[in-house]
Amino acid sequence: MALISIIVPVLNEGEILEQTLKKLKLQKFRDFELIVVDNGSTDESVEIAKKYADKVLFESKKGSINAMKKGFENADGEIILACDADSVYDENYLEKIVSTFQKTKNIVALYGPFVFVEKGPIFNFFIWVSYVILDFLSRIFTKTYIVGAANFAIKKSAYFEVGGYTAQENLASQDFRLAKRLSKLGKVKFLPLLIVRTSYRRYEKAGMIKGFFQSLKFWADVAFNKNKLTYEDYYTKDYYREKERKNGK
Repeated sequence: MALISIIVPVLNEGEILEQTLKKLKLQKFRDFELIVVDNGSTDESVEIAKKYADKVLFESKKGSINAMKKGFENADGEIILACDADSVYDENYLEKIVSTFQKTKNIVALYGPFVFVEKGPIFNFFIWVSYVILDFLSRIFTKTYIVGAANFAIKKSAYFEVGGYTAQENLASQDFRLAKRLSKLGKVKFLPLLIVRTSYRRYEKAGMIKGFFQSLKFWADVAFNKNKLTYEDYYTKDYYREKERKNGK
């Protein structure tokens, strides 16, 4: 049984999936399994996944939360880690996670910040500093963890004890909600140097400022217990149309 299970949800990510899976397979820490969960791809994503993954699963219900739930339910590892298909993970990434879990008493989850693959060091330094400060303030004043699924490691036992991802509630920001529930069991630790480089494409269409305020809206929905924004507010019909358009449909 692997110590870590890596879950990668996929929907038409053929252009970038191979690079992500290659990087994950080159981790210095070797005691892991790689699970790709396809969410209805019509491109070559499944064929690419089969070249690298230990398991390729299929989830017909649309939405990355549903794909992640499927992966978590089929994971053998003691620690489960969700990774994005469009993100880059340094070769020491898993080593940092395992070391922190081993050294930190009563830890149930661990997360870190994001920077952008397409941006330079100065821009990314500003993004990193902003992330660290905002996360600190969020935890201090609202007990809300600014965590993204692509950089979130969880003890499997704790994940299932708190009910895991609850897609049936249809509420947005499931990572924030899950982290809050996990914090009742033990320590949810933020590691500033556990950095993941992700794609800037989510912000390209909306723009950096608009993207920030959209993120702020989703954060506030959880931080102030409004619970009004749904999963469809994030993964809109336009989101899936764009996925299909990129695949030439």
